[in-house]
Amino acid sequence: MKFLTTIVFIFAFIANAEPAKLMGYYPDWGKWMTPKYTVDKIPYEKLTHILWSFVSPNADGSLRGDAVDSPTDLDSMVSLAHKANTKVILSLGGAGLCENFAAVSASESLRAIFINNLISFVNAHHLDGLDLDWEYSSVPVPAADTSAYTKLVHDLRAALPKDKSLSAAVPCSPYYGKYFSVEGFIDDLDWIGFMTYDITGSWDDLARFNSPLYPNPPNTTWSWEETATYWSGRNIDASKMVFGFASFGFDFGAATGPASSFNSNDVTYTSFAEVSKNPSWIIYFDSIAKVPYGISENRFVTFDNPESAAAKAEFVKENHYAGIMIWEISLDYIENEPQKNIEALASFLFGTSNAMIMQPIEKTPWLSYKNGLFMTNSNKHDFEVQIKTVNGKTIESFTLKTGKSVSLKKIPAGNYIAVSKYGRLNLSIGTQIFE
Repeated sequence: MKFLTTIVFIFAFIANAEPAKLMGYYPDWGKWMTPKYTVDKIPYEKLTHILWSFVSPNADGSLRGDAVDSPTDLDSMVSLAHKANTKVILSLGGAGLCENFAAVSASESLRAIFINNLISFVNAHHLDGLDLDWEYSSVPVPAADTSAYTKLVHDLRAALPKDKSLSAAVPCSPYYGKYFSVEGFIDDLDWIGFMTYDITGSWDDLARFNSPLYPNPPNTTWSWEETATYWSGRNIDASKMVFGFASFGFDFGAATGPASSFNSNDVTYTSFAEVSKNPSWIIYFDSIAKVPYGISENRFVTFDNPESAAAKAEFVKENHYAGIMIWEISLDYIENEPQKNIEALASFLFGTSNAMIMQPIEKTPWLSYKNGLFMTNSNKHDFEVQIKTVNGKTIESFTLKTGKSVSLKKIPAGNYIAVSKYGRLNLSIGTQIFE
């Protein structure tokens, strides 16, 4: 099998700025996964917030969820997180778990019971806030449900102590987003998280990208950039916008690449970890949409990785958005390895490291970067190298001679990608690689 191989060096020298939020949803079913993703596995020091997922209302306003039935793991999370100065938030709802939200929220008495139970739970377990992930079950959404949502937000904000945050996760596009009257309750929220993923799937007409940063039709139908534009038009300030990063993707059977037809009965939800460990994928990078994708024999996979994480983190920082939320943090977990997407997001958002993020599909010891020097270990080949910004602008090109090095110390501080292209490998500028 021929492999497309590009070595991508991303090194971050990020100027001082108020740090954005980097939040990770933790699934309360993590301990049942293979491999187990228990609360002690979470890289708390890389995250500003952990969102325990999920707790929901019963029909009588009481609470249900693993954390309610057995709070030991939640309490352990709070202890570990607070030691790392990371906040823990309780996320309410979740897909398939919201059947009682409308009735409970619409009733003044049940809404009061539900809120009182939540406040008691927050206080008892030393939580730092609440997050609403009320996902409507069908479209169009009854006006009464939209009204009930607004009432719930208002009353929660009034009941929560001022030092506890209140946020909401909502759809990113107008298709569902129009049923959320965000303008009426945005002042009650500390931030709003846009679910900028699940933009494609078995329901789509073509196999497209799951979570593109920028539009690139027909490979995309919606993007992070379009999300920002749409919600800005609804008077949502950038300082409250949080964007959803996907640690998962979709594997399309009978597809040959982006914007190709596929077998709607053969679409699989897959994790970054699963894609990373599968050697059959030849990985490419869409330099316009800023996302990777994989192609194997008669299959196509769309996902995110450290290179797209770097571009998305840069997008958030440059535009002064509130941050990034990850759904969900177990999906890039590989035993005995760092969680690469979380590492990349933290590095680029916070400037915690100026080390390379390097993930090649094919091991290639030819190129290295250390102490400001770019060099080759090859005694056979010279390499043409281009230094690019994460937005694709070439700022320097040079030939790396056998046994020689080139200093990059004069390049202005920032985030870059070093791309080499050699002979028959026929690499596209910006093609991704990872590991």
